[in-house]
This record gives sequence, C-alpha cells and structure tokens, in this order.
Amino acid sequence: MDTFFSACIALLFTTCSCDLASHITTSPSGHWVEYEGRTLMLVGDSGTQCVLQNANLNYRAWIDDCAERGIPMIHVWSFMAPRQKSDGSELEERWKYVYPGLTPWRRHSGGQPAHDQLPRWNLQLFDDGADGALDHYWPRARDLCAYARSKKILVGYTVFTGWIKGNANAWAYHPFNKVNGGHLDRNLPDGVTIATPGQEIWNKDWQEDWSTAEKTQWIWERFALKAIEELNPFGNVFFVFFDEHSYTEGNMGDHFLQFFKKRNALWMDWAPRRQQVDFVLNDTNDRPDKNSLSVAGFFAKPARPYFLLEGGPYRGADVRTSMWTFAMGGGHYSYHGDTEQETPQTGIVGYDPLVPGGDKGMERRDWLGHMSRFFNDRIVNLDRMAPHNELVSEGVFCMAAPGQEYALYFTSDSPRNTSLKLPSGSIEATVTFCNPRTGKESAPVAVAVEQELQLSAPDEQDWAVHVLCR
Repeated sequence: MDTFFSACIALLFTTCSCDLASHITTSPSGHWVEYEGRTLMLVGDSGTQCVLQNANLNYRAWIDDCAERGIPMIHVWSFMAPRQKSDGSELEERWKYVYPGLTPWRRHSGGQPAHDQLPRWNLQLFDDGADGALDHYWPRARDLCAYARSKKILVGYTVFTGWIKGNANAWAYHPFNKVNGGHLDRNLPDGVTIATPGQEIWNKDWQEDWSTAEKTQWIWERFALKAIEELNPFGNVFFVFFDEHSYTEGNMGDHFLQFFKKRNALWMDWAPRRQQVDFVLNDTNDRPDKNSLSVAGFFAKPARPYFLLEGGPYRGADVRTSMWTFAMGGGHYSYHGDTEQETPQTGIVGYDPLVPGGDKGMERRDWLGHMSRFFNDRIVNLDRMAPHNELVSEGVFCMAAPGQEYALYFTSDSPRNTSLKLPSGSIEATVTFCNPRTGKESAPVAVAVEQELQLSAPDEQDWAVHVLCR
C-alpha cells in the first residue's frame, strides 16, 4: 500500500469521525444494549469463520432465518484461511469439496504457490472490489453488515487472529506464514507480538528490513483500520478482541483496545479490561449450567453488557440449559453454530447449498428465537431486571424487578416446585408458562397472593415462567 492510502485514512478519521459513531448504546442500567429504540438482551447465532471464508455460503438466508425468529444478533470471525488444496488432495471435512475461499488480503497474480497450491498472499493489498462483488472479501463483509442492518440485527465481528493459536493445520495455511507469502516462520508468539505497543505505525511505508514484530504490527493495524473504515459506518457493528482467551494475546491487547476506541468503534474484551471496554465477554466455558458465570459478570463493576460467545455444549438439551441459565444471570448469549454438532455438516455450514448432507441445524436457531422473544418481547422492562435466585428454591433460576416483574427458569434437573418470594402485602399478578423447546405459551393466569407464589413446572422438561405484577 502507498502513502496516498495512508493520507486518505488519516483524513477520514480527522474530518469524519462523527459519521463513524455507533448507533449501538447501552441501557441506563449499563447491563443491556439499546438499538433502534429497543432495549435488548443480545441472543445471537455465530457463523464463526465460515460466513466470510466461503463465497458459496448464503449468509443472507442465514440472516433471514435469524430475523424471522427474532434473533437480534449474529457473530462472525473476521477470517480463517481455507484449509484445502486446490487439486482436492486435502479438504476440510465440513465442506467436503474445494470451495471458493476468501481472506481479507489479495493474492499475487502468479509466482510461487502457497501451501494450498494457489498464488501466495500479498499482505499489503486487500481483497476489495465494488459493492456487489461478493466473490471478494470486503464487498462481502460490507453486504453482510448492510443486510443485517436492514433486518435490525447487530453484528459482532471478531477481529483477530485467523487461528494463530498453536493449531498446526491452521498455521500451515495462514497468510502470515512465509510459505504462503507472509513474514513469519512461526505462529506463536510472533503472530501476536508487535513492536511498539501504544504507538501506531500503520502510516509508515512498508520496509522489507523491518523486524517481524514491526511487520506484524503494521499488517494488523492496516487490517484493523480497514475493518473500522468499511464496517463501523453501518452503525450495527461491534468489534471483538479474540472471542475467547484460551491462547495468548501477546502484547496486542491494550494497544488495539485504544486503537479501536479512539476511532469510535465499540470494543468487546474480557473482564480484566472491564473498566475500558464497552462490552465484556466471559471466557469460553463448556459446562451446561452457566448461571454463576453470568451473575458474577452482571454484578461486577462498572456495569457492562456481559457476553458468552460460542461456549459449549453444542448438542442436545444441554444447549438450552446453557442458553437459559446464562441469560437468567443477566448475560447476553451467542451460540456457536458451527462445530461439534451432530455431524460436521450441521449448523452454519448447511447454508452452503453445495455441501453434501448439509443441515442448517435449525432446531437450535429455533431455541435461540424462543429465548430472544421471551426476554426481548415478553419482558416488559428489561432494564429493571437483575438476577435474584434468592427468591426461588435452590436449583431454579430467577431474574426480577422485585414487586414488578419476574422471570424463572426450571431446567430438567430443577425441583419441579418452587415458592417465589414476593414483597409483603397483597399482590395481583399474571402468570404465563413458556415452553423453551417450542416457544408456545400458556394462557396467562391471574392470581392474587401474599408474600409467596407457588409455581410448578408442568412436566419433567425445562420451562420458563413470566410473572407480571399489576
């Protein structure tokens, strides 16, 4: 890239920063997200790297399915290089064919081949094109965000790192690998080690004699600028630093927090940076009962929307336990609609019509929709709600605005009966049972009680209950 590009980017952020201000805000309590006039619990479906990796994947159909179910958020990884060879001698099990792969960078027009047998990447040039050229990375990313915005859906965009985390197979195909045209002999720690944390270098001209840390920093900064320039103006995008902390971030974390924040981009990162970030994410956790995680995140100070992105389990009824227990603790939840499901072809992969045996995994998307509608449509005043498990029997989960509104969740392992503690004095309320598996609701029942309301799950399955005081 040349100095003209640098000057244009600098001009963009000195003269037009007001245009990049996000339309996403937090609620007055600090725990929820406000967007398009609504206070929201962000219940999301994650398309991981697949959405922006495979030009054949129909992400508009995916967004349509999410919108139809009332799911207000999707989450994608910025990139992961396809792990396939062009002659078909190596294929990814999920796709089972040589698909048209994309990354943010352009390839050379010829020369030595990369590990995948295609021309090597040129990390100084982006794979851009005119709007509508969806066989190129950046037009595809723009269209994804624009189409999601048209459906009033938010987009979480994980910026780094294309699996620079010790995965040997991913590294073999990574654009930063020297074999593929990059500048690194090894992935860790070089892929997350930058030369001058706190001091930006993107506006310098590329030098071949730079250290690997300088080159890594320049490439990541240019990529981050491109992502902000292209996606932030849509107003429905927030950016995520990694989406788990199961591997080292090197010395990049504080640097890129400031990099994005100074450019008016919403930034999500883990709890140690709670003071500075807009949204906080929980470390990926695979146990089904996640309530204690979200309760701790809810009550930590300062108040921030608290997220779980892509934590397991990914199969069976335990998925509902994971979703609902985290939500009942005041957390925002995004399901990992990709791997470790019934088959490698189940989930987001099913939106590629050429995948043999592709299955969209719609049951989980239905469950996400049922939960989203419970919290975002049925709950009257979400911003007043907070975790209150002390109001119910142990093993039952509760959120409440005491004296006004209550939400309960029975897992299949919860006691079948519970007393809901109410403020002293007579209270009139309506009680509605909601089926997390089907989304069906019982007819509201009016009750008049004093101090305690007795509630029973209709059967041995999991159930949600809404109690609205009048």
